[in-house]
Amino acid sequence: MKQGLFGARLDVLSEDAVQRIHAASLTLLARQGIKSESDLILDIFARGGAAVDRDAAIIRVGPDLVAAGLASAPRSFVLYGRDPQMDLLLEPGRVYFGMGGSPEPYFWDHGLQAPRSPTRADMVMCTRVGQALPNVDFVMALCSAGDMPPGTQYFYEYDVLFRNTTKPVIYSAPSRKHAARLIEMAAAASGGEEALRRRPSIVLFTQPVSPLQIGPYSEGMLEAAACGVPILSSPGPMMGATSPATLAGTLAQINAEALFGVLLSQLIKPGTPVIYAPHTAVMDMTTAQCTYGSPEQALARAAVAQLGRFYRLPTFGLGGGVESKLPDAEAAAQATLGMTLNALAGLTLTQTLGTLASGLYGSAEMLAICDEIAYMVKRVLAGITVDDETLALDVIADVGHGGHFLDTDHTLRFFRQELFFPVLFRRQSIEQWQQGGSRTITEVAAERVQAILAHAGPVALPAGADAELARVLRQATDEGQ
Repeated sequence: MKQGLFGARLDVLSEDAVQRIHAASLTLLARQGIKSESDLILDIFARGGAAVDRDAAIIRVGPDLVAAGLASAPRSFVLYGRDPQMDLLLEPGRVYFGMGGSPEPYFWDHGLQAPRSPTRADMVMCTRVGQALPNVDFVMALCSAGDMPPGTQYFYEYDVLFRNTTKPVIYSAPSRKHAARLIEMAAAASGGEEALRRRPSIVLFTQPVSPLQIGPYSEGMLEAAACGVPILSSPGPMMGATSPATLAGTLAQINAEALFGVLLSQLIKPGTPVIYAPHTAVMDMTTAQCTYGSPEQALARAAVAQLGRFYRLPTFGLGGGVESKLPDAEAAAQATLGMTLNALAGLTLTQTLGTLASGLYGSAEMLAICDEIAYMVKRVLAGITVDDETLALDVIADVGHGGHFLDTDHTLRFFRQELFFPVLFRRQSIEQWQQGGSRTITEVAAERVQAILAHAGPVALPAGADAELARVLRQATDEGQ
């Protein structure tokens, strides 16, 4: 099992600011409440003791009910991979990185040097690259199965994920029926429903509708809770459009929406593992587009990580995703800022590694670059060990004035664990770089992707899982859900 390194070294909010945001969110939940387009969710909150206005479809919850929901949610849990070596211990402050996000409508084609419509084969390729990269801890999507028939694409995407990675999978389901199919296919890939219950290897990604609304999209939480599958409730407004144009106001709103999702998960089934996951997207006022790499968004994510620690819940958010339209210096700068600030703030699960153009498409080459960035960030989080051995006073004395440490036992013992050895960002002299073709880092990343794909294939499945996955996929697509 992976036990992620601890971040949580950066606080962007004072203790008073955290308390004020928390109080403001409780005020929103108690006074304005959340409007529900789902009768099922209205019923759940009515049974749970909330004030439900059926005529207005408004759910209002008081501080005591919110506190009870937070008390019921697990402080830590294991997010399983189908390979036990890929298990992740989730708890506030531990740091992991993940590929992609929700199904993206385009795909960056390195050969064409342009985005294009994605195919199922593209998604297979990206998932296999994510499976192989060592610093990608969990898997989402870098593109959709866009060439599959409309209305069935999600089912083909589930099939691609379970056939090509054994890492934990976080994925969305746009309806309760889709969530049931996601869980049914995860069970098939795990060797049966009981196996999935023992080691749930998926997280259901759900999302309310900002500002202050929830709809049938979130009804899939019932399917997840019934099978012990963790739930990720992720409000995602755009600052200045569907949330206030101030960081404080946006944090108050998305915190209220996220707490409502946490409470919903616990009203469905107390003790359900849940991830605190408000997004902090920003609308660019000159283009009306969503930003992924803006500094104010990175700052707000650090505040989300801090609020998650306050609530003692694992957290999730963007970080690797960028606004750049191709894997270049702009993309690397934005990804490095987002991933580093997330890690230092202790955000548990940083997603969107490899995502370009503010979530419109993904790039396998950018994913390889982000894997290297994550490698560097993890070295920073490992910190500096200060003890008698690492201070090395005896070694310094033995070497003396003007000597060197190259042939000492101390150097031999420590250099591999203290020094960073890059995989992608190669350290070459100018002459070596020129003799190697003066390649850009994107070209080097493309070579690494092709080297991975030359040996990658589908992952091993339990006996009978191949046929069962095919059966569920066929049934789902035949029904045309």
